[in-house]
Amino acid sequence: MAEPRYLQAECAFRPGAHTVRVTLTRSTLRVEVEAHGTSDLWRGEFDAAFIEDLTRKTGNFKQFGIFCSMLESALTQVWPCCCSTRPGKWGQSPGLPLPPHPPLNSKRYLILVYSVEFDR
Repeated sequence: MAEPRYLQAECAFRPGAHTVRVTLTRSTLRVEVEAHGTSDLWRGEFDAAFIEDLTRKTGNFKQFGIFCSMLESALTQVWPCCCSTRPGKWGQSPGLPLPPHPPLNSKRYLILVYSVEFDR
């Protein structure tokens, strides 16, 4: 991942259509999700250590590059897995400042589900 990579996908999450924008660098994942109906925007920026720690806590550790490839595949629907959102905490890992944006009253999770024949 020498140069930043950008991906934009249109996704249908409850309660409607959303645009998901992903920016990947060697050690940082930035995700923005915009709701079409309301133009609400959630964004988060996560470093490699945060992503690897998060996947370790799920019991299905993934290296940062592998996790990013899985997310890209899910968004481009190259691979049959699932992304969804749900109410909750949607933010950033500590120490990675983001440009200011109006705070939302609602927070969201973006969930990447990895399923294979005998494992989920």
